[in-house]
Amino acid sequence: MLGAGASAACGIPVARDILGYSAVALGREDKAAQEQIHSLLHYLYPNFDESIGNYPNIEDFLNLIEMAETFNSEEFIRSSRWSPTDLAAVKGATLKAVTDYIWSRMLSADAMSSVRDFVSTCVRTGDTIITFNWDLTIEHALESREDFSFWYGPREDADVLLLKPHGSVDWFPRSRLPGKDSKRRVNNLDNDLCVYPEFNFAAYKELRATEPVIVPPVSAKQFNWDFIREVWKRVHFEISRAGHLYILGYSLPREDQFARLVIGRALLNNRLNAEKAGRHPVAVTLVNPDDAVQPTFIRLLGGKTKIFFLQTTFEKYVHAAKEGDITLQ
Repeated sequence: MLGAGASAACGIPVARDILGYSAVALGREDKAAQEQIHSLLHYLYPNFDESIGNYPNIEDFLNLIEMAETFNSEEFIRSSRWSPTDLAAVKGATLKAVTDYIWSRMLSADAMSSVRDFVSTCVRTGDTIITFNWDLTIEHALESREDFSFWYGPREDADVLLLKPHGSVDWFPRSRLPGKDSKRRVNNLDNDLCVYPEFNFAAYKELRATEPVIVPPVSAKQFNWDFIREVWKRVHFEISRAGHLYILGYSLPREDQFARLVIGRALLNNRLNAEKAGRHPVAVTLVNPDDAVQPTFIRLLGGKTKIFFLQTTFEKYVHAAKEGDITLQ
């Protein structure tokens, strides 16, 4: 299970920083869209000042937009300043700015070494990888291994199952693809969604104007795609049957209550199934530089599953595994 810490090892900022970097980059391409985002930030965060760069955590910002959309209704109080249409437009502009920034950061091959080492050292045939990141760093690394294949759902010819419950910057609604050529270059995820199999838009730059399918890590998730719902069900199934769960650079943010519910239920199922079968429940290895993360998972596990906690970064953990200083189970 990979979180923002794995992407940070590749130079992609974590949630508390990525909004600021994305907004600054957006200003070089679309000043009007940047000013629209800044306007809502000033409204929701009175102390926000773009000149000093005190941008909020993107998860907190998106949650506030979701709550503003709920409150701005006939049941509560309508806002004359921010209509539901305006709020939706800022949310879309924010997510597009972030995905564009992620694409730009992935152009640096040198920054990929930690994830490539992770795949070559830690990933085996039959493994399931759950990543809550929108970027393609893990796919890029998996593609570099020629001895096995991966896919985003169960498939007989795939050696590794890759689950992305928050979507991905290269997933698109097939109906919104801009031209016949780009439609021929994608692979189907299901009847509605497809994935672009390249790691840049050099050949199909028009895809950059198409909003990708990503699910913000907010409390009230909107599941508009059957495939995303199936991914979440598969996440629950895989954790329920796991023998060892490695949680690398994932902090289970408080804003993502849905993820807490799904993961918590799956861990409970795992323990109950183990008790019935007379075997040990899932072993958990937690790797995170923040020691405040450990109590979060202890509460989620109910204190009945032992956690092997390593207070270190993703890249240092992978380096230790590569050097043989850590024995993978």
